[in-house]
Amino acid sequence: MLKSEFIERVTGLPWCNRACSFDGVDCWGLIVLYYRHVPGIELHNVPGYEADNDFVTCFFNEIVYWRKAEAFSDGDMFVAYYGNNPVHVGLVIDGKALHSRGENGHVRADHIRTIQKLYTKVEFYSYAAHRDSACSRPAERPRSCSSGDDIQRMAC
Repeated sequence: MLKSEFIERVTGLPWCNRACSFDGVDCWGLIVLYYRHVPGIELHNVPGYEADNDFVTCFFNEIVYWRKAEAFSDGDMFVAYYGNNPVHVGLVIDGKALHSRGENGHVRADHIRTIQKLYTKVEFYSYAAHRDSACSRPAERPRSCSSGDDIQRMAC
């Protein structure tokens, strides 16, 4: 599938928790769907994602397959934070942030600068396809969060 076809097909899709289809997606599901249909890459499967584990645990189990980038490139993942807590992910496509955000939300494209203003910190990652030991660390729930459900509602 061409990138332009993908963007046209997903723009406006409803946000749906733990979904990864052309019927609805959450923030991580959008990334999986893009990599599956545009470059033809099956991303590493995070078992906790389907089991409805909290966002932070899933994030720390998956981020080891990505390499942090100094600047964003087309197809990169952005990670948005509130404080030190990762709360949202999306794609960098044609210099914009393509993402699916929160309950009653939908897939949309925003300027990267808009995402940077909405969150405390934004980082960019390129898919490494293998475990990056520099990123490896055990998943932990940040002390400032009462539960993963709170993060999930805020995030994807």
